[in-house]
Amino acid sequence: MIEESVKGKKSNKVVNIIFWVVLALVAIYAVIALTASNTGTRSIFGRTAFTVQTNSMVPWFEKGDLIYVDTEFNVDDIIPGDVITYQALIDVNNDGVEEWVYNSHRVEEVITDSSGTLHFITKGIANNYVDEGYVHESYVIGLWTGDVTKNLGGFIDGIVGFLKSATGFFIFIVVPCFAFLIFEIVKFVGVMTEYKTQQALSDRVKMQEEALAAARAQLEAEAKLKAAEEKEKE
Repeated sequence: MIEESVKGKKSNKVVNIIFWVVLALVAIYAVIALTASNTGTRSIFGRTAFTVQTNSMVPWFEKGDLIYVDTEFNVDDIIPGDVITYQALIDVNNDGVEEWVYNSHRVEEVITDSSGTLHFITKGIANNYVDEGYVHESYVIGLWTGDVTKNLGGFIDGIVGFLKSATGFFIFIVVPCFAFLIFEIVKFVGVMTEYKTQQALSDRVKMQEEALAAARAQLEAEAKLKAAEEKEKE
């Protein structure tokens, strides 16, 4: 009995470990899937972060770095020298097709038009020329806080890309959940087998008790009958 109790405790510990591992994997996958987007922006502990895609801002930050941006800002407070993150149409793949991306460059000049709307001339520090066109104030997403984590952006992008792939989903979600389901089925079968075994033992004990009771009753009846016969002889 003691050995069975020890085995039961070990089994419960294994079940708990498997449960928490599966839960942790699902939680990690959910957090990454919910906080990451295809635009390169994500939330890290409540801070908006962007992965740097080029080396246009070297030496301030470079490709693969993670930079942090303040999205609660007043556009009127932006001055030359600030680094702004904004939406821009850029031919990323050099295939003649422009797409909307986030870009972070230093403000070189602030221009106010006749309606009071602000436009920003920007430039990558490592670039020889200012960016083509102006950045309309409505396209500005935030101001760089000056904080940067070296090489973390590329690492996170790699993880996010893998987790959001079919292979990552299969490995981190499908496989653990399927394994946990199989384990629960095996555990259920074991419990049912144990239950049937205990029930069979209980039935056997009951039958033995009934047989003993019947034998005892028969002996008592025979004893009474014998006693009655002896009394008649007297």
